Amino acid sequence: MTDLRSSAKLRPLLLRLWRIAALAALALLAGWQARRADERARPASVRLEEARLLFPHAAALSPAAVDGSHAVYDAGGAALGSVVRTSPQADRVIGYSGPNDLLIALDPQGVVRGVHLLRSGDTPDHIAMVEKDADFLRQFAGRKPGSAFPKIEAVSGATLTSSAIAEAVQTRLAGGAPSLRFPEKVTLEEVRALFPAAAALTEEAGRLRVTGKDGKLLGFAVRTSPAADSVAGYRGPTESLVALEPDGKTIAGVRLRRSYDTESYVQQIREDEWYLAGFKGRIAEQMAVMDFAKEGIEGVSGATQTSWAVAEGMKRTFAAKPPPKKSWLPALRDWLAAGVVCGALVMAFTRLRGVHVLRITWQALVIGWALWSGGDLLSLALLAGWAQHGIPWAAAPGAALIAGVALVIPWTARRQIYCHHICPHGAAQQWLGKLRRRKFAVPRPLDRALRLLPWVLLAAALVMILLRMDLAKLEPFDAWVWRAAALVALAIGVAGLVASVFIPQAYCRYGCPTGALLAFVRSSGAQDRFGKKDGAFCVLLTVAGVSAAVVPFLPAGESGDARTTVRGSAMGSSWEVTVRPDVKADELQHDVAARLEEIESELSHWRAASPVSTFNAARSMDPQAVPARVATLVRLAAIVSEASSGAFDITAGPLVKLWGFGPGPRRDKLPSEEEIAGTLAHTGWGNLTAEGATLRKNDPLSEIDLSAIGEGHAADEIAALLESRGVREFLINVSGELRARGTWAVAIEHPLRTIILKDGALATSGIYRQSRELSGQRVSHLMDARTGRPITHQTVSVSVRHADTVLADAWATALNVLGREEGLPLAERLGLAAEFVEEREGELAVEATSAWRAPAITR
Repeated sequence: MTDLRSSAKLRPLLLRLWRIAALAALALLAGWQARRADERARPASVRLEEARLLFPHAAALSPAAVDGSHAVYDAGGAALGSVVRTSPQADRVIGYSGPNDLLIALDPQGVVRGVHLLRSGDTPDHIAMVEKDADFLRQFAGRKPGSAFPKIEAVSGATLTSSAIAEAVQTRLAGGAPSLRFPEKVTLEEVRALFPAAAALTEEAGRLRVTGKDGKLLGFAVRTSPAADSVAGYRGPTESLVALEPDGKTIAGVRLRRSYDTESYVQQIREDEWYLAGFKGRIAEQMAVMDFAKEGIEGVSGATQTSWAVAEGMKRTFAAKPPPKKSWLPALRDWLAAGVVCGALVMAFTRLRGVHVLRITWQALVIGWALWSGGDLLSLALLAGWAQHGIPWAAAPGAALIAGVALVIPWTARRQIYCHHICPHGAAQQWLGKLRRRKFAVPRPLDRALRLLPWVLLAAALVMILLRMDLAKLEPFDAWVWRAAALVALAIGVAGLVASVFIPQAYCRYGCPTGALLAFVRSSGAQDRFGKKDGAFCVLLTVAGVSAAVVPFLPAGESGDARTTVRGSAMGSSWEVTVRPDVKADELQHDVAARLEEIESELSHWRAASPVSTFNAARSMDPQAVPARVATLVRLAAIVSEASSGAFDITAGPLVKLWGFGPGPRRDKLPSEEEIAGTLAHTGWGNLTAEGATLRKNDPLSEIDLSAIGEGHAADEIAALLESRGVREFLINVSGELRARGTWAVAIEHPLRTIILKDGALATSGIYRQSRELSGQRVSHLMDARTGRPITHQTVSVSVRHADTVLADAWATALNVLGREEGLPLAERLGLAAEFVEEREGELAVEATSAWRAPAITR
């Protein structure tokens, strides 16, 4: 008998534990899957088409710097500014139900030019209100990163969402603006000149944390750029790298990095054994207000202005204070939410709820509170957003308090406090129910069927969560935020209220999935049993578990999921496009082939009637009209040519033909020195001038060959076409140049290896296939336009990952021409993700830049 009584007491406790554990497990699974989905959907870097939203004349982007920013260039190669996105650094900033990803544009002086919302995990209705308010995002223009922003006016009706957007922008820019003058990231080798035992660098609050092999903190490295970018010495600014002791305050050493000043003056400072050493032991904060003359810091004789600029640069760097930390204080709406919770507790646990006047008064207060604030009503959309992205404790403590009370009180005290005493929709139904003169009795079979509807909607909501669909349209609670309410929410809200005139609490009984969720956690005392709702929740939990465990982890490109692949020939080679999910193959084939034909008809130098062939055939040095696509690619090529010191050159076509690789007759003998010199005299990327939609030759015999950049451009064009059609995942292959959206497993030849390509491009330039024997000598098809001869070094291929295929294509060619010895240091300095394959004594050796190794997943 005693055992039976103990079992009877234990059973309700175990049941309650099961229910709260099941709810927590569902939330964890939803969050786990959402994070995996966000990682798959988040682009690796800013794309050119995104940059054009804020810089309409953008023609090229630099590779991502260490802070994730990209310099933006126009068609003439001039720097327009830079762009940076707030994700993932500001993903912790939650609005009403999720984080936001914004693109921030900065002008060349590092001042905010504009902000654009790229994507959001928040409620679509609130986002729509923010986007309709043209003045909201304009408030950020003119702000200086690295300093405290003035108060940003939130959007009425979408306060939490707009406030979160403002905080995301400020959070992302807290470390200051990126530098356009000194975009090169700090390398571990540089830091080792100051910290010989350095083994790892970590970005931390605008500086680099330096640790040894054992993980012990060695100190910090601070760049004087961008704070010192405007401090000119004799001819220009100089960037320094300052080492700080582990206390983060004491200067341990100074090293000069890059400089625009006269090289001889900079070298004098490097060789002066006293000048830079004179800063060692000084306190950074004191440097910010230091009088150099009083402190005895003198310039280097013969390089006075340059040495002054170095000292002034450090002074400005340490004077730039980070924005002050926000002191957290609950807002008025949070105090009101706390008051509502307190009042509801009084009504639920005292006899006051039986006093008719007090009950009516309380319901009126709740309705008034909801009409004023609106945003603190519980809904599946809100709870799902919190499960996926986290609870905004600081941004919405009032809403978090209401949610906590709504879940904990039914679980512990068996009182449905939210539905009975806080929900304004329930209070409104009670008021309207008093208007009915005639009761309408729902037949019992229909009543039973209708009572299942909230549970069906709850199951549907789970499916919608897994499919990343908007749950706000499933319930009427957004209608209380009347300025942001969607028509669907309004319709459900009005229908539920009208029905409550005839059927008591009609919506609460037959339509509220949030009420069903709260009913699930509510205990009923000793008589509570494992029932149908527990069984239903087991099914929901199983579905969520299978989805969260399987779907996000299916290997991209190997999952057996629905897909369509189409193929064809263009640009002298083959192409292939694979999209997920499945689409109509005929339409896809036609659209891709048509776009590629349009591109080839303009860029081909093999077709006699193409604009490129017409330009090449002309022997005039007057400006010639060309398609905008041609002019843009010529300007883009010039940027890569300049950065690679001429290793990339679209005027090398005559050299390619001379060695028997281009259009025209083949040859079997090596060209003579006279032929090489004569052809080389008419090549050089500086022989072209692009102005608007015209090109002009500085040498009438100059020609252009866009094949080393055109295939990458074609892949980007196909990507833009697919994105405009709403295709979410695709893999494009144009003559071996790859562009991906989503995550795909792709192979690289020689040696064969597989990498995971995610939301970006991959291009490979290799000499292991295309070569020819001339006069008994094997020569490569890849020309070095600087010498007029095929390359002869041992680098057999270079692969480059980039946000844009056109730049991946161009840089793969440029770095392959340079070879590993010249190309690897350049790629490292520019932050390019590049991998070099070199043949050494019959074996293939693979060497990559740090940018390639960091995000790559190799197997």
